[in-house]
Amino acid sequence: MKSAVQKSSIPATRIFVAKELKDKHFDPTWHAHNEYQLFLVLKGTGTRFIGNTVKSFTGGDLTFLGPGIPHLWRSDSIYFDRRNKHSSAGLVVYFKNDLIAGMLDKEEMQQISKLFAKAKRGIEYRGKAVKHLTAMMKQIVELRGPESIIALLRMLVMMSRTQEYSLLHNADYQYKLKDAETQRINIVYNYAAQHFHSGISLNDAAALLNMTPTSFSRYFRMKTSKSFSEFIAELRIRHACKLLAEDDRKSISQVSYACGFNTLSNFNRIFRQFMKTTPKDYRKAFSSL
Repeated sequence: MKSAVQKSSIPATRIFVAKELKDKHFDPTWHAHNEYQLFLVLKGTGTRFIGNTVKSFTGGDLTFLGPGIPHLWRSDSIYFDRRNKHSSAGLVVYFKNDLIAGMLDKEEMQQISKLFAKAKRGIEYRGKAVKHLTAMMKQIVELRGPESIIALLRMLVMMSRTQEYSLLHNADYQYKLKDAETQRINIVYNYAAQHFHSGISLNDAAALLNMTPTSFSRYFRMKTSKSFSEFIAELRIRHACKLLAEDDRKSISQVSYACGFNTLSNFNRIFRQFMKTTPKDYRKAFSSL
């Protein structure tokens, strides 16, 4: 199994790395690394796991993560689009904290210093900010030499000034990264991503790690700050949001059962709990856009 704690993706001769990713699917391995990561999905759909958050992704999904935040983008194409060689595409920028070493405490860099502090909680961008940052990332991928550094700094300034963002984690969320433990969580996440739409039990998940259900429940909550049942419910609701927004041929009842809920009433209750609205109103909001 690939190590969950990834080594630096930046060569010793480089200050940062910006590149385009094209493949059948994104890397489905739950992992973390020591660099800051700005990642834009250009093409593809699936489920995004960042720290203890779960959300569906599609083109235009843009996140900025600080060092040590575990993550994975699990593409739908892993199971449903094997014929397409390039069904997923994205842009990624990696850099370390020493990008502007010795300057972060200076007056001119206060905005960027605050940006880096927010990145420790994970940032998700939205709206016009995504459009502007997408153009800047595409430019950076093509640039070389000093011009690339200038372009990166301009992008960081824009990221630090926009108000079109959300923080992914509460301030008190911390993930103490240990390679072996992260691999164990990866096993559970992969299992959950494959089976959340059908029957999935605490006993089955515990057996994956050779634990008793009680020990597994305690372990999972300690590592993710939520119960396993809450995690599965959120995974199902995020998938339901995707279906409600993208497939109006399915009735709300059909969406409910497609996401693993046994009764429509239970689906409606949990959907409202997570999304603060009803499935019907959620779909209506998207259809009016």
